[in-house]
Amino acid sequence: MSFSISVERLIDRWQRDGLVDQETASRLHADLKKRTPHFSLGSVLATLGGLLLGAAVIMLVAANWQDMPRLMRLAFVFVLIWVGYIGGAWRQSRGDRILPPALYILGAASFGAGIALVGQMYHMSGDMQSAALIWAGGVLVSAFLLRAPVLSAVGAGVACFYLSTYIINPAYGDLSYRWAGPLMALIGVAVALFTRSRLSAHLWALFMICWTVLIYSEDESFLVLILMVVGGTALMMVDFFSHENLQKRTRFAHPLASYGLILALLALGIMQMDHLFSSTSEGALNHDVLYGILILAFSVGALALCGRENGGLRSIAYAAFSFEVLYLAFATVGSMIGTSGFFLTAGILVLLLAAFVRRMEQRFGHARTNGGLS
Repeated sequence: MSFSISVERLIDRWQRDGLVDQETASRLHADLKKRTPHFSLGSVLATLGGLLLGAAVIMLVAANWQDMPRLMRLAFVFVLIWVGYIGGAWRQSRGDRILPPALYILGAASFGAGIALVGQMYHMSGDMQSAALIWAGGVLVSAFLLRAPVLSAVGAGVACFYLSTYIINPAYGDLSYRWAGPLMALIGVAVALFTRSRLSAHLWALFMICWTVLIYSEDESFLVLILMVVGGTALMMVDFFSHENLQKRTRFAHPLASYGLILALLALGIMQMDHLFSSTSEGALNHDVLYGILILAFSVGALALCGRENGGLRSIAYAAFSFEVLYLAFATVGSMIGTSGFFLTAGILVLLLAAFVRRMEQRFGHARTNGGLS
């Protein structure tokens, strides 16, 4: 909504400055209003209804309904799957935007219930991780075939559930998340791009961040943290040096830089906490200051490189910077006079960097203006 309001203000300003006439401005306003997504209570209620029906199906399977014959149970679940998928595809082909998400969610939930039902009735060997992996794979295939953004998001959500099963039961089965996680993410990102589902892309980014944290928690390897910092920095560098190409190909350039910053800051924060609890008091304080400088530098560097038009990244950097400064202030309260020089130096450097960034932004703005006029 804020993006459309800013564009409306730009159109009004162009009209006042004489860059466009009244007729062109009216046509631009009409086109913008047509393309702006509107809140639909009916669509939200239909989606919630689909979620509730899917939950009801799963609970029926979990209740182990013994009164129905096996064949009838299987037929009931398969009918729900096909009604959800085929009904959603039919309504989608008719231009309906309310019922398809609800029907797709019902079909995806029924598919997961069917997996549990077959394993329960025929006493098939397997674990929760394998069932969740099959469920996520089936939903992603359905999302690709039906080109349904809501199924892409549901598949990403099931993948996150698959990853959470290793927190509940950390025993590694035949399908370990070490290699299954990146493979699922690769397929899921491709489906998200194909279906143009931004929600799914956000979920996959969070999935990969959680996957890296689980990889680290397995052996607590310092190399994993280094790779997290390198990977997060690489995402920000790609956005900085090739933003236009990245945005054209993925339409997800700014969020990628934001998640890259989260990944790098998370790794540095883990390093800081790890050394805090594993070192002596004097050594822990020195490491606190060192990692504090790195976190502050990453925050300021991310703002300077990618924060000009990225509100999400700016919020993350501001929060990390403020939290780290407050943390260092409380951690070094016993030697406040000794560390006051650090805050004085950091404040001066940040102010100088702010002046430099502002001058560079003004120079870039003048260059764009002159280039547009020529």
